Amino acid sequence: DRTVTAAAGQPHADPIEAAARALQSCHCLTGRPPRVLAAWADLHAMPTWLRHLRIVCAAAEPESGKAAEWLLDNHYQLRRAVAQIREDLPPAFYRRLPAVADGAGLPRVFCLAHAMLQATHLQLSLATTVAFVNAYQEGAPLSIAELWALPTMLRLACLEIAISGATRAFPGLAMPFALSPLAAALDALDPTECIARALACLHAAAAMPWKDFFERTSRVEALLRDDPAAVYARMDFDTRDRYRKAIEDLAEGAQRTEPAIAEHVLAMARNSAADVRRGHVGYWLVGRGRRQLEAALNYRPPFGAACRRWLLRHAGAFYASGLALTTLAALAVPAAYLWLMGAPPLPWVLGVLLCLIPATILAVTLVNWLVTLIVPPRVLPKLDFEKAVPADCRTAVVMPVIIADAREVPALVERLEMHWIANRDPNLRFALLSDLADAPHARMPQDDAIEDALVAGIRRLNRRHGAGGERPFHLLHRQRLYNAREGCWMGWERKRGKLEQFNRFVLGEAVDAFTLCEGDSENLRGVRFVLTVDADTVLPMGTAHRLIGTLAHPLNRAQTDPEDGRLRAGYTVIQPRVEISPESGARSLFTRLYAGDTAIDIYSRAVSDVYQDLFGVGIYVGKGIYDVAAFQHCLDGRVPENSLLSHDLFEGAHGGVALASDIVLYDAFPASYGEYMRRWHRWVRGDWQLLAWLRGRVPAAAGRHLPNGLPALERWKILDNLRRSLIPFNLVALSLAGWLALPGSPWVWTVLTVAAPGAYLFTDLVSGLARGRR
Repeated sequence: DRTVTAAAGQPHADPIEAAARALQSCHCLTGRPPRVLAAWADLHAMPTWLRHLRIVCAAAEPESGKAAEWLLDNHYQLRRAVAQIREDLPPAFYRRLPAVADGAGLPRVFCLAHAMLQATHLQLSLATTVAFVNAYQEGAPLSIAELWALPTMLRLACLEIAISGATRAFPGLAMPFALSPLAAALDALDPTECIARALACLHAAAAMPWKDFFERTSRVEALLRDDPAAVYARMDFDTRDRYRKAIEDLAEGAQRTEPAIAEHVLAMARNSAADVRRGHVGYWLVGRGRRQLEAALNYRPPFGAACRRWLLRHAGAFYASGLALTTLAALAVPAAYLWLMGAPPLPWVLGVLLCLIPATILAVTLVNWLVTLIVPPRVLPKLDFEKAVPADCRTAVVMPVIIADAREVPALVERLEMHWIANRDPNLRFALLSDLADAPHARMPQDDAIEDALVAGIRRLNRRHGAGGERPFHLLHRQRLYNAREGCWMGWERKRGKLEQFNRFVLGEAVDAFTLCEGDSENLRGVRFVLTVDADTVLPMGTAHRLIGTLAHPLNRAQTDPEDGRLRAGYTVIQPRVEISPESGARSLFTRLYAGDTAIDIYSRAVSDVYQDLFGVGIYVGKGIYDVAAFQHCLDGRVPENSLLSHDLFEGAHGGVALASDIVLYDAFPASYGEYMRRWHRWVRGDWQLLAWLRGRVPAAAGRHLPNGLPALERWKILDNLRRSLIPFNLVALSLAGWLALPGSPWVWTVLTVAAPGAYLFTDLVSGLARGRR
């Protein structure tokens, strides 16, 4: 309560709020960009001035000793403020700030910052800042840009006040730049006190929770929190910030105020409140309703944004034509060289054919790199489940494994425990889905020891971490079945089979595949999402909560056609970004050479991915979260038995997958070349098993054939995997042909052979240098 009781018992307004209202009443906007502040434009002079200031303070006279002591002890505050201003106030952002006519064209928020410091007697706090800004906005709301600029303007104002006090305390000290007229308002203060309070305000500005301040003062934020779907307030800060930036963009392009845009969006959402998607404000701001909203507002996008939109509307044609043109351009070099060497027709054709796949390496690498430069990363909206997962989003974290020896069990149980420690929540369950290794018989001598170790490990975890009767850990174990095609006893369909049978179990079907269970397995029925990880996957702290929050967002939620099971909107799978874990990247010389960048991404930045950024879809790699009911519905009856060794791409193509590039999992890298090649062979074999899905009719369950419903992009992903599987063989063949058969110098053909994979190094280097900017 910021009212003060007068002597007569009548309340009157807080003087800080009264000062804010008085300031607003005399402000009139010019409608033009603000005049350039000397404190901002000449900020580059501050480092030199600060060095000179230290020299002056070190030789200060006794009467200036206190001021010198304050400045020397808090010299870092001034340097930090300068660096922060330089980073947070680029020219384009400064020009967006409204200017006031009666303030000599200065930015309104800069005038507000000085007035606030004067009204509070240079005693800054979150409560007084919120009160002052809210009182000012009773007459005219500040823009989103102004609210975010306030911390920077307060730092600029404090710098001016500190410089004014320093030059008065040390008469021989010159100013680094001309001060604004507003800085003279506090000249009545003693110079030492002026310096001390300005430095204290800089410290307060550095410690203040500005995100909290923004959400307590933004009029747009208050309006959007009235979302008819009651989703906006549950989202994480970054997603809400994207919505607010959409409001800013629409207000600028439609020549309307930001609150007016927010009210219009709310009206459209209320008119569609019966639909879970259209009733959410995000559908209109960042979803499929954006074009309809823009038409209603007569919005005109900037030229650059209009070009990017045109590209995204024609993404398929742009990508295909780009690949075709760059492939032809890359092929032109060896074709011209063969012609210059006088190659006969047959060697010429042979040389061009051998260069075709290397040319596609260059083409794909170059086009993908150009896309990352043109199109910003597409970030998925998220609900904020950092503190707790709600009951309607119960999730099972499952680890499908194949076990050949009881000595493998302790490491698997420990890994499951680590996942629980990093992602604890009452609505998360952790399960081992286990198979015995392939064998010539249904039962092998070591099977009993394996099963005993599994049961004992899960029981131990539940005793250690179970509370109040809760048992968060589970074991679902299958026995071998005879597979005539493979000629051995094995778990039905291996990983894919485990997950399919687990999905059916979760959905309430009677499943007898799991013959050995430990933990409260009935508590797994009805879970909404399944997060699947491998035995060597590291699930960092809070990752499960973020993935659940992403898939649960209404704009990401899967909507399938009840008749044909195809996905109509949203996604059934969210694939996080997968990086190589640091410990596995240093296990051997092979991993140090081939694992690449294994540093931990402490910022979980969003990075570029061509498929996600251009087309809004990702590639499923088998480690991610999926909506059980929607996932099963999309795949039901579409998977032929004994046909798919590598099923992740197939499942993602049918179920719809999105890449959450700002959420990271860490995976192990093969420790040796032999292990690497075994994995590569398994993947390549699985890729070639998908060759049938390039045809018009494709195999399905129970021996049926169905029309191929995969879009062109998903077929291209299959074809691209096949292309990449041929690269090693093709490069060897090209090198040998260059030395043994093709006309011309063998060294030229060697250079061409090396140049193709060398393109990866070039783009990785350039992208790595630019990644921090993205």
